[in-house]
Amino acid sequence: MPTSNKLQVLIIEDNKGDFILVTDYLSEAFPLANIIHCSYLAAAITVLKQQPIDIILLDLTLPDSKGEQSINQLKALPGVPPVIVLTGFADKETGINSLKLGVQDYLVKDDISSAILQKSILYSIERERIQVQMTQSEKRFRSLIENSTDGLALLNKDGYIIEMSNTTSKILGYPATEVIGISTPGFLHPEDVRKVFKLFSAVVIETNKVLDADFRVLSPQGEYIWLETNFHNLLHDTAVNAVVLNFRDITSRKKNEEEKKQLISELTKSNAELKQYTYITSHNLRAPLTNLISIINLIEWDKITDANTRLLLKAFKESTFQLNETLNDLMEAILIKKSGNRKQTALLFSDITDKVTRSLNSLIVHSCATITSNFVNAPTVQFDAVYLESIFTNLLSNALKYASPERRLQVNIQSYLVEDGVELIFADNGIGMDMTVIKERIFGLHQRFHNNADSKGIGLYLVQSQMNALGGSIKVTSTINVGTTFTLKFKNQPAYA
Repeated sequence: MPTSNKLQVLIIEDNKGDFILVTDYLSEAFPLANIIHCSYLAAAITVLKQQPIDIILLDLTLPDSKGEQSINQLKALPGVPPVIVLTGFADKETGINSLKLGVQDYLVKDDISSAILQKSILYSIERERIQVQMTQSEKRFRSLIENSTDGLALLNKDGYIIEMSNTTSKILGYPATEVIGISTPGFLHPEDVRKVFKLFSAVVIETNKVLDADFRVLSPQGEYIWLETNFHNLLHDTAVNAVVLNFRDITSRKKNEEEKKQLISELTKSNAELKQYTYITSHNLRAPLTNLISIINLIEWDKITDANTRLLLKAFKESTFQLNETLNDLMEAILIKKSGNRKQTALLFSDITDKVTRSLNSLIVHSCATITSNFVNAPTVQFDAVYLESIFTNLLSNALKYASPERRLQVNIQSYLVEDGVELIFADNGIGMDMTVIKERIFGLHQRFHNNADSKGIGLYLVQSQMNALGGSIKVTSTINVGTTFTLKFKNQPAYA
């Protein structure tokens, strides 16, 4: 806003006497004001296009324009400054009409004084400034609404739509002309009418009340759209006087949730059926298998003299015991998958290593293997004792089983503290594997990658199952004729004694 003494004032007046009178009042109120005089509206418009003006004093009876015509022509100019109408007629209707057209004030020449003119000019400039700010603010607000991906609608207290944004039409698929003045329940899914009515009733009875809800509305194509909505009671706000409805289309999300729920239900059912099938199968196999083992134990081998018969019975015995071991392994794997809440305690890696190496001592001595370990960085871990012993046993027995005939077996076990747990490295210099061929099959059930008669292909499957059951993980790297390294990640921080 310009200072009161340095105004740029444009007086549009064809009566010389009136011009001199107004100029005298201006000079008294604003001594340093710069006054520009035009007797014709056309000349005034030229001035406005050439230089900035702070205030216009306009006479309504000009040689080239009269009354409202003059006001309309001035207001049509871009960036026109505030206009004060000066007239010789004390016509209230003319004054009111002038204000409706956008002028800031209406003064009768005979009533003008220096003080009145000063007050009118200062107030007019300030009102114009506020109006411009409000207009710009409204434009910004409108721009935000129209460019938002969310829909916006205004509802009266009875639930009828009284205004809506363009985005609302895009989301719902209806033009504004088909929606405004319509009650919202008409679009609702029958199952949602009661819920929405209850929510809206709760919103309108309390000032500033905000409630959220998801419900369905009918599209022009006859399909229902899911909306995530927010109702805000601004009926008390004179600038709004409505319940503001904000919403977005969540149909895709709802469909995904429903599909996910259906999938979980199907998987849960399939899993239950699979478990039941597994239990039935193992139970049905266990009885005849136990009978077979009992029969084998009753055979008097020293009384069988026929070589072919002894050979066939021996093969029968081996197959029976192998089947029994396979069934036991499968049951163990099932138990691991089923048991999610195993007791976890603070375990020393060194204790587990000593216990497992003692149990496998004969194999270690026979293969002349060297077992080294270093648990200084992370001596303990929170884990299930039975599982950890089983993991060490499987990894160490595998290392012994697949030692290279070209060099003495060396197994190195080390533990480290990492950001969110403990890492255990189990490395050997055995015959190794081609991981480009094996890939993710390494931890599969009954997967064998070497021609070893003792291999059942279940050890690594059990190790991974045990690690995963307690939130851990296992990875492997291996190179043929170099060796294999297993990296086990335990999720819990170690608990030191």
